[in-house]
Amino acid sequence: MCAFDLAGRPVSWTRHGVIHRRGLDGTVLELVRKPGREAWEQGVRRLTPEELAACLGHVRSFLKEGWRLLGKPEPLRRAVELDPNQDAARFRSIWSPVMILPPDQYRSLVLQLTEGCSYNLCSFCTFYKKRPYRVLSQEEFTRHVEEALAFMGAGLAWRRGVFLADANAASLPDSHLLAALSWLHRRLEAPRPTDSFFQPEHLAGFSSFLDTFSTLRRSLQCWRELAERGLNSLHLGIETGSDRVLRVLRKPGSAAQAEELVGLLKAAGIRVGVIVMTGVGGPSLAEEHVEKTADLLNRLPLDAGDRISLSEFEPDPGSPYVLEEMAELLDRRACREQSRALRSRLRFPAHPQGPVVSHYDVRQFVY
Repeated sequence: MCAFDLAGRPVSWTRHGVIHRRGLDGTVLELVRKPGREAWEQGVRRLTPEELAACLGHVRSFLKEGWRLLGKPEPLRRAVELDPNQDAARFRSIWSPVMILPPDQYRSLVLQLTEGCSYNLCSFCTFYKKRPYRVLSQEEFTRHVEEALAFMGAGLAWRRGVFLADANAASLPDSHLLAALSWLHRRLEAPRPTDSFFQPEHLAGFSSFLDTFSTLRRSLQCWRELAERGLNSLHLGIETGSDRVLRVLRKPGSAAQAEELVGLLKAAGIRVGVIVMTGVGGPSLAEEHVEKTADLLNRLPLDAGDRISLSEFEPDPGSPYVLEEMAELLDRRACREQSRALRSRLRFPAHPQGPVVSHYDVRQFVY
């Protein structure tokens, strides 16, 4: 079974019970269910260049043979004629690597208003360590948007909403962010004759990552103005409710500041996605991490439009967290136990009355 977008790009396929997920940059992940200590677990592996070539060759052979047997239907012509390697190279000429997205934003149109991370000192994160932080000028951003829309073409029909990247684009100065959102809102509200496949409703609503410490002086009125310009959801890597664990993670701010920020966003009518990590802080801070994180989450004014994502810590061997031995590493089983403990302590109504509470496996991300 193969799935393609309307531009003919392969999105995913299953072969011999193994799921493959392809990104626009040509990366393919192999997802295999395998037995774990307590239940089935998801194994994730990135295909090597040799494996990728063989796998895509099989997909294209399957596609061409199916197209021939079906009488060469026109809707499949784009998929048959597409060169996935050339298409991936074109994508990489328009976008810098898209390192990570929140789990409910995987189908968004990613537009890079910034590149990299303005803080970039967290002990656990290496996504942007080799990429200097940069804010695109209005001219650069305009060109990026136009090239992105042209590249997506008919594939825009599969996209839902716009995600402003990279790591914390929503922390830009107020005037810059308001101007960018205003222009983008106007651009997407008024399709041009060249936008032959464009449907404005597909891209309604803007989202972004936001840290919990760089916009503390932004007023409620400013947040409301941003919401009026289409910013309808923000995703916060709160990580923990323990200020001691925050120090291990080298994240500025505090649990109290995160709570205040979420209150402002909700008052402005902006949906909130809260991301917390299980397994951080090691065994010595485990109980404090779970207890204070659950207490923080329960104090947040989250409702049916919001999301809590539980991300099991996947340590990067090259991160300061590991190299400097900032805390003893917990295995995946211990992370899973913390996730269950957190879930059991949450006091929100079950979805759809309360927020969605979901598992967030960063290993499975590919854009």
